[in-house]
Amino acid sequence: MSTAAPPFRPLRRDTISAQVHAHLRQQIVRGHYLPRQRISENELAAALGVSRTPVREALGKLQDERLIETVPQRGTTIAPIPVADVHANQFVREALECATIAKAAERATPADARRLRSMLESQREARETDDAFFAADEAMHAELMRIAGEPSVWRVVETAKLQLDRVRHLAVRNQIKRQAVIREHAAIVQRVVAHDVAGAVAAMRQHLRGVFASIEPIMREHPEFFLAASGDAAAFRTPA
Repeated sequence: MSTAAPPFRPLRRDTISAQVHAHLRQQIVRGHYLPRQRISENELAAALGVSRTPVREALGKLQDERLIETVPQRGTTIAPIPVADVHANQFVREALECATIAKAAERATPADARRLRSMLESQREARETDDAFFAADEAMHAELMRIAGEPSVWRVVETAKLQLDRVRHLAVRNQIKRQAVIREHAAIVQRVVAHDVAGAVAAMRQHLRGVFASIEPIMREHPEFFLAASGDAAAFRTPA
């Protein structure tokens, strides 16, 4: 892995289970835990400094999200990325973000333009660090939702794109991909601040469909991360 997993710091007893879940989910999505890696409830509890109960509850939620799986005689392991789920995640994300970027282009103020340009600069500064770059990418998309007047939609998108994000974390390890993302974000910002609704939607769609160009080489480079059915990779070839 390119970066070490950050430490876990529980804050409040009544939310420890939620914190453990959020922490483990983040580490799985970021690739700090590898697919098919075995995990132990006891070992996790000891490592995180919490009792087994919140860990058990968190693992139940992660299993519901298909991020872990429990197999008799094998125990609990990190689930590989189901390619079909990535396709579904992409479909939901594109539908919601293209709808909201149109509203952002209609509503953007000069203050919004300044903030978006500042966020672009922050992303350029973060391009040497995987997790920092990804966080800056996410912040840009969340800000566009806020400008659109739909900040709660971003929470829906975040939940809907877990498997897609696992692929995106693999993709942004590539410096060429990072530079492409920055260029695509700059094109989106340019159209939003110009109130070019159609142009903003087209730029966002092109940006989000970058996963179609990335999925096949990523699957070849990291086959251990994926659970792919026959023909799955071909389904991600960029649509006409």
